[in-house]
Amino acid sequence: MKRCAKWKAAVGIILTTMLTLMVLTIIYWLFVEPQIKTNFNQILVMMGMIYGGMYLHRLLIRRYTCWWNVWEEDEKENEN
Repeated sequence: MKRCAKWKAAVGIILTTMLTLMVLTIIYWLFVEPQIKTNFNQILVMMGMIYGGMYLHRLLIRRYTCWWNVWEEDEKENEN
């Protein structure tokens, strides 16, 4: 049963990561990119959005789901 829980947790984390990246990309294309003139600035803004979005995703996933707990419990059992 633990193995099934690990698979569910992994799939949940991967799917929400993909969804987060898709939403960030849509927001970037619709609202941010038309306002920035140079390519270098566009790259910097997109990198910042991806980094910030993934950090926020990690915080929210850890706080509101039990997916990270599945992985951390297994590490704690291996240490003992």
